[in-house]
Amino acid sequence: MKNSQLALLMISISILFACNQSKEGISEVQMNTIVSKSDSQLMVLIGNKDADSLTKIFAADATIYPPGEAGNKGIKAIQNWYKNAYEFGLCGIKYQPVSIYGSEDQIIESGTSVISIILNVKDTVDMESYNYVNVWSKKTDSTYVLKTQIWNEGASKE
Repeated sequence: MKNSQLALLMISISILFACNQSKEGISEVQMNTIVSKSDSQLMVLIGNKDADSLTKIFAADATIYPPGEAGNKGIKAIQNWYKNAYEFGLCGIKYQPVSIYGSEDQIIESGTSVISIILNVKDTVDMESYNYVNVWSKKTDSTYVLKTQIWNEGASKE
């Protein structure tokens, strides 16, 4: 009886141990590399002032949450928001990640960003700082797209 109980206990422990073994996830270095590459692409696209090309980095059902506004969901709404932002003077952005975490399927990045806006009055560039969260989702082709973009006022001035 004791041998069968011991065998059952060993099998149970083995099954429990196997169930707790997950496939190897994505490393912190890999997440940092993905975010760095994705942020660089996003910064270039924003700087190009081409809302049509910019939307290629967003998921089809993505949502952006600019400060003081309701969410803008879907490619068309995001495209329109950026077109309006360009008309207002948006000319660039720089992301400064503070925290990057997640899984292979979804990477969450947060930090501060500095947004450049051309002031039409004197053609001078105003720098505005914001806190932000970008949520990057993995597509079936193993590339990452922006699923959620949230930013708000409150970051210190540069």
